[in-house]
Amino acid sequence: MPKRKIALATLALLAPFVAEFLLGDQYLAGPPAVGKQLGMYSMYVALYGSGALLIREVARRRGLGWPTILVLALAFGVAEEGLLTETLFNPHYLGLDLLSPGHIPLLGLGAPWTVYVLTLHVVWSIATPIAIAEAFFGRSPWLRTPGTWAWSVLLAVGAVGTFAVSFGLDAAHFLAAPGQLAGALVVVVALILVALRLRAPSQGLSGNPWLGFAVGLGLSTAFQVLKTGLGTSPWVQTGLMLGLEAVAVAYALKVRPPAFSLAAGAAVTYCWLGLATAADAGSVALAEQSVLVAGTLVLLGSATRRNILLTRSKKGTTVPEFRR
Repeated sequence: MPKRKIALATLALLAPFVAEFLLGDQYLAGPPAVGKQLGMYSMYVALYGSGALLIREVARRRGLGWPTILVLALAFGVAEEGLLTETLFNPHYLGLDLLSPGHIPLLGLGAPWTVYVLTLHVVWSIATPIAIAEAFFGRSPWLRTPGTWAWSVLLAVGAVGTFAVSFGLDAAHFLAAPGQLAGALVVVVALILVALRLRAPSQGLSGNPWLGFAVGLGLSTAFQVLKTGLGTSPWVQTGLMLGLEAVAVAYALKVRPPAFSLAAGAAVTYCWLGLATAADAGSVALAEQSVLVAGTLVLLGSATRRNILLTRSKKGTTVPEFRR
């Protein structure tokens, strides 16, 4: 296969893997059968894989950078959680009480859940898979016109499938109020318009990648720990999560570490989080998740080795493309 097609397949498969399987979400109701897991994975490829590919393609074809990717990822998160699964508005999604803590009656949102779930999509569903894939295949565009249309159609299929499955799983068949849906749609469109006007930072990379990995691991771990609330009020919890995000943004803008280093730290956080979720579902789930984590660590190690080798081979020249 041409390198471009391998790159496409890598990102399309990696995005749903990180978003749902490395996180361990397939074990929330006990380990499903293998056939069901494959069916879930196929639908997630259509949703997350297509979304990540198209977001990356828009940014790279326009010569834009990570600010655009992150804002488009936020638009993706609002679309999924506000329009498809509607967890932003459903007070009893899958029997969970997601919106009572920090409830905002005017909007029908729960502050901690909104910040938490949208951050999951920005950091892990979209940005982390893109950064890992680009560590291997660079920043040049990968899609041509027919492929762009094909992945766009697949994204629409994934969106319809996600809505249908989510609606079917909800015992009350919840639908958000028209005003909530319209508001979510307006936010999605606004975020897309903003993202397309952003520009990549002009300065090159300067941060130590190992420090970037440590920062990515530390901040993402702290964020996941805060999800439990730690006995604080939901408003303190929300403020602390937003504070961690502000620190991450400030660090990235000031220090300019390689994107892959931050992504690797975030991926390792999902490794331990997925293992913890699988452990609650039994030994079979834990064994399966251990294989997924081992594969992830091998992948990250391979990307790190490639980073080091290319940096050494091009010492004294421009920074390797995948590190920009």
